[in-house]
Amino acid sequence: MIQIPLERPVYGDLVSDDAAYTPRRKTFDVDGRVDLKAFDREGLQEWFVANGEKRFRGHQVFKWLWQRGVTDFDAMTNIPKSTRAWLKENAVISWLDASGAQHSSDGTRKYLWACKDGSQIESVFIPDEDHPGKPRRTLCVSSQVGCAMACSFCLTGDLGLKRNLTPSEIANQVLQVSQDLGEDRPITNIVMMGMGEPLHNLDNLIHSIRTMLDDEGLNLSHRKITVSTVGLVPAMKKLQSALPVNIAVSLNASSEDQRRAVMPITKRYSMSDLLNTCRELPLHKSKRITFEYVMMAGFNDSMEDAARLIHLMRGIKSKINLIPYNENPAREIRRPSASRVKDFQHYLVSRGVHCSVRATRGKDISAACGQLGKAKKEEAVSLTL
Repeated sequence: MIQIPLERPVYGDLVSDDAAYTPRRKTFDVDGRVDLKAFDREGLQEWFVANGEKRFRGHQVFKWLWQRGVTDFDAMTNIPKSTRAWLKENAVISWLDASGAQHSSDGTRKYLWACKDGSQIESVFIPDEDHPGKPRRTLCVSSQVGCAMACSFCLTGDLGLKRNLTPSEIANQVLQVSQDLGEDRPITNIVMMGMGEPLHNLDNLIHSIRTMLDDEGLNLSHRKITVSTVGLVPAMKKLQSALPVNIAVSLNASSEDQRRAVMPITKRYSMSDLLNTCRELPLHKSKRITFEYVMMAGFNDSMEDAARLIHLMRGIKSKINLIPYNENPAREIRRPSASRVKDFQHYLVSRGVHCSVRATRGKDISAACGQLGKAKKEEAVSLTL
């Protein structure tokens, strides 16, 4: 029987307020054997030492797992046969089973993965070959099976939280999509904006991103990795102290009442506390916090909302990314007109706010923002204050 450790955190177990944070290192088992890809490089080296092996063997194996992407211990030709035999008995090289892929007319590709316990997750590849300077190829990565945050505009929240993904299940999405695309189309950017709230799975997230950043692993730049959050305030501080990645905050409102209506997490961490935390985060001088703002017609798209946003952004190194809502039959929420979005953006830009509009990608395959996962409920959900 396949065994995947299932953590089922709820609101009462988000992340402690302990300021000094070191991510916990865990061992994940599959069929009673250790999942080697759930370790970052340091963790894998420590595991080898703890089992009476040389530390450098962990380094060698790590490179085989992530640089070469091997799936068979026998392919590790610089590892002694006796060690390979021991690894076969005591460890596994985990892998996600590809259960399908959907291709959008705009080039977006949605990957459907089956985890070893039967859980289903999704990743979305978004190419922009005409991006100024050089092509941008972004992968949107999932961090949980389902999501506990229950944001009114997001279908993934309808699933509820099933479990956290392990570090290997997170990082394997990047490795396996990279292999599918080939060396001539490398992934340039990672956005942790798939299924789940990344900071609700903080430890596993950190270990997986360490593998992504490791020059002996997936060798990505910290400038090219963005972690999105609904605003788990203590976890934001911990993430920033642990990793120099970009942070995006899903704001979606210009007042406390508005945000509470669509984002239940606001009852735990107020928008005021969230924005004060953003002001206090020690950002590199070249970085800004991105505030994602899903625009919903008649709810948060007025010029009064735009004016309040300007006030909210005071004292924060920020930029605003406007996301016109992607309509779905399971919701009564509507997308603002293109002219409304343009006027809203112009109002902000003309007053000195860095603001862009996210192009809708993959809508025809339900791969756009807020569309990942399958809704449980058929009835429509409306927005009311």
